[in-house]
Amino acid sequence: MLSGFKAYLQKRIKHPTGLSDYLGYQQYFIQWLDSENLTVETCNYVDLLSYVKKLRSKKRSTHTLNCYVRAVKYYYDYLQGSNEIARNPARRLYIKGDSYQLPSDLLNKKELNTIYVDYPTETIVQKRNKTLLGLAIYQAMRLDELAVIEPADIDLHKGTVYIKKTGRAARRTLKLEGHQILPLQEYITEILPQLREKANKQSEKLIFSIGKNPDIKEMVCDLNKQLRKRYPRFKNLIHIRSSVIALWIEQKNIIEVQYMAGHNNINSTERYKRVSMQDLRKALDQYHPMKSNSTMNDKNRSP
Repeated sequence: MLSGFKAYLQKRIKHPTGLSDYLGYQQYFIQWLDSENLTVETCNYVDLLSYVKKLRSKKRSTHTLNCYVRAVKYYYDYLQGSNEIARNPARRLYIKGDSYQLPSDLLNKKELNTIYVDYPTETIVQKRNKTLLGLAIYQAMRLDELAVIEPADIDLHKGTVYIKKTGRAARRTLKLEGHQILPLQEYITEILPQLREKANKQSEKLIFSIGKNPDIKEMVCDLNKQLRKRYPRFKNLIHIRSSVIALWIEQKNIIEVQYMAGHNNINSTERYKRVSMQDLRKALDQYHPMKSNSTMNDKNRSP
């Protein structure tokens, strides 16, 4: 049954990372059914509300919750199409809420530069990781975009990178920073062949894992752990992307930022304006002279 569902998903989800994610969501649902002594045939809409409650307890975002729910819908659609069930109880299920909640405490330009500049390049794996970090920090690339980028997408003569369309982001061509070009040239011409030899595979990707699992998610999780130990304010690559877009919004017009970020909807870009204003108000509250004077006066009045 799993192979049949996988074939069904492949027709609906083109991105390989998305495919593995949805298979994982479906397995999570099956495990939940087992824990509740339910089957796909006996599970109803009210039961699914309990499933959503279980998901919410894990503090997942609304967007992620809807991905889990969509996987259930797909699974029931597949079973219905195979005449294994008569109805889809998840057909009308959708979770409302802010699916675009941004990370708080965004990184500033100096912190982002420090993460990139200080990252070591003693081994070929470290040079691969630094290449990934550069594209995340200076072009705000998403994980799914980093997973599919190829050497041919880098134009060193023009100093640009072409970012393919993925499930939730538009294609675009962005400028590389000057200090990225020489390391990228070395990486493509010298480091990539060594990585392919070590991995014993002829990957066409710019960034890939040399471990048994070709998916870069596990590799990025390890990188995130390394960076969190060194930089306590760092969270993950999503945190980097959000920080970069928030910096762009302060320097460029919103239409340009929408293109650079790959947003299909201008509302997605507008969110970063609100975050920038919130950060500004937070800084004013913290450092405003009147606040400082008030604090000093309070100290002077204290016994």
